[in-house]
Amino acid sequence: MTRADVHTAVHRFIRRLLENQDDFDDNTCLAQLGLDKEDIEELLFHLEDQLGLTAFTAEEDRMLKTATTVDDLSRFLIEIGRY
Repeated sequence: MTRADVHTAVHRFIRRLLENQDDFDDNTCLAQLGLDKEDIEELLFHLEDQLGLTAFTAEEDRMLKTATTVDDLSRFLIEIGRY
């Protein structure tokens, strides 16, 4: 799994969740996209399943509290993919 694979998966799922909204980049704030904590949690769980990743609950909780941008999600998935 490369960073590009993760990036593509994150962007694809966000576009699908937001009905193909394409006007965002890695620095876009998740709140600006209209994503609340539940949306981000759903996004995270879906992407973990899609990419075959598993995070500890404490790691997921930390990410949910600190993730503010699209890139934060990608970085988190890459981080847990290294274990």
